[in-house]
Order: sequence, then structure tokens, then C-alpha cells
Amino acid sequence: MKKILVLMLILLLPVFLLSGCVNNEPILSLSYVEWYTTTEEIDNMVFGNVYLNLSGSTTGDKVTVVTYGDGIIDELELDLDQDKKFSQDIVILFTCEADNIPREYSTVLTAYTGSYITSISLESEELAYLE
Repeated sequence: MKKILVLMLILLLPVFLLSGCVNNEPILSLSYVEWYTTTEEIDNMVFGNVYLNLSGSTTGDKVTVVTYGDGIIDELELDLDQDKKFSQDIVILFTCEADNIPREYSTVLTAYTGSYITSISLESEELAYLE
């Protein structure tokens, strides 16, 4: 009986020890990233938008991107198809004071699988609303 117990411990112990080493973090890969701006005039005010057009895939359950504008920060969930691919054009930032000053913009793309996450920080080149 003791031999069977020792044999079971020898066989099962590596399984328990290695189970904590399995990497469950989702994979997040990007195939296309494009930043651009647009403007819109409403009541003599020029509003500006910073867009991020991106495509990619994940092994995660969901993918989000951080958006912000006029002081409001949000996390927008991207649409995943059945192959866990995404392709969307997202307004990352909007402002009611569009100008011609070049600025860099940034966001964070995050994939989730349970409590595991993988994040990618994205930064634009210098962009201006007006030329």
C-alpha cells in the first residue's frame, strides 16, 4: 500500500508543480495600425477626432482599447469574429478645440482570458488636426 502511495506521489507531484508554470496569458498580435485625424465644424467651433484603425487577432476572450476625450476615459470592447480576429476604426480622442499643433497620442490595447491579461501600448506619430 505504501509503495502505491509513493508511486502516485512520484507520478502526480510533477503535474501539480508544473500546473503553476503554465502560461495562460492571451496572445495579442497586430497586423495593421493606422492613426489619423478628422475635423468637423459645428456652430463655428472646429471639433477634432483622433482615430485608430487597427486589425489583429488574439487567443483571449475579449480585447479592449482605452479611449478618452474631454476628460472621460473609457475602455471600448472590440468586436471579435469566430476566429478571434478584429478589425475596427475607433475614435480614441475627441476635442472641441482642434488646432494645427502636432501632438503624439497613445492608447492601450488589452486582451483578457479570465484573470490573465496581455497589453500593448500604442503611440501615434505626431498628428495635427489642421494644416
